[in-house]
Amino acid sequence: MTFSFGFSTAELNGTQSVDCQAGQNDDIKIFMGSQDIPQANALDAESLKSPAIPQPDIITLEDLTDSLREVRLSFKEITTAERNVTLYRRELFDVKHQLMTEVGESTNGSNSDNARSSKVESQILMGETNEDLKKGVYEGGLKCWECSIDLVDYLSENRGAYKTVIELGCGTALPSQYLFTEFLRTGSDSGIRFILCDYNDSVLRLVTVTNLIIAWAKTSLSPERWLSLQKAGCDSIPVVNDELLLTSALLDAFLKDMADRKVELHFISGTWGAKFLSLLKDKMWVPCSDGIILTSETIYQPDTLPVISELLLGLIALCKEQHFDIKTYVAAKDIYFGVGGSVMEFVRYINRRIYDGKLSLKVKASKINTALKRSIISIE
Repeated sequence: MTFSFGFSTAELNGTQSVDCQAGQNDDIKIFMGSQDIPQANALDAESLKSPAIPQPDIITLEDLTDSLREVRLSFKEITTAERNVTLYRRELFDVKHQLMTEVGESTNGSNSDNARSSKVESQILMGETNEDLKKGVYEGGLKCWECSIDLVDYLSENRGAYKTVIELGCGTALPSQYLFTEFLRTGSDSGIRFILCDYNDSVLRLVTVTNLIIAWAKTSLSPERWLSLQKAGCDSIPVVNDELLLTSALLDAFLKDMADRKVELHFISGTWGAKFLSLLKDKMWVPCSDGIILTSETIYQPDTLPVISELLLGLIALCKEQHFDIKTYVAAKDIYFGVGGSVMEFVRYINRRIYDGKLSLKVKASKINTALKRSIISIE
């Protein structure tokens, strides 16, 4: 199944009215629809165990950085609309260039694993298909979606101190990047753990970790270090403000700084399911105290809505059992036209599970003041 997000002309042109202002919080009442919620836990579905789809797999920070040595990144500094938060995002054309290079190299038998994983994404990005996503193959992680920006603004307005950050379907990981740079700015070495998860391992390699490295360099490096780590003793190497050359010297400095500040960066690729949840438990990453779970644009598909819902509830339950505080924020468009997913269906599912399981949880929504209606749902 493939699709593109299709929005109405009125929404895109800003002519459709908006009912709620940014930051307005509304308790969502329990809504019992006609759709039955399956009795079996969606995380145990046999389809999630199929060898035909990527199974959950941990990718180390060192493996990711080793694959990027001597790669030059082009990036853009962006500012959020509501709170003027500065973020850094690798340019999509730069990702395209790397994908094309790797696909080309695969014809000579080199870098074949990376090339195979990126071939479909390359075709989508180059316009060879009319797809934003392709179910079971590519989940759209290379693009920067609006709701992730909404979530950054929300986090900026509702600040908290976190020890563990879990971002599901992270893609460009801008919400995590915001919390990452906020921690760096404190100068603290008290430590923080990020668990960044995306269906596609190539997304983690091409945009997730690169955006964090760019943010670190722009936040932590003095102008002198910015130059010296990229030149690495070779004065002829060009250094510009919107590019970052990932020399061995720069990447080694990044890894050392992460270790010194006790910043843990963990990456998980593959599908969600019981195996995914077990992986986090086996690594003792959950349950966690002072934690936050983030996810953006992941409830668009009715088929997978029970999976993401049960995963969120499972993670929350693990923490609640140990009396640990955990906050969960889901950013989404109110309706995904042409696909079927919606905020209402997600909230209905969660509230039904709260009602049936007598769970001590509360669901709230914050409406975003845009023509294209979007929301941030909190579960606490």
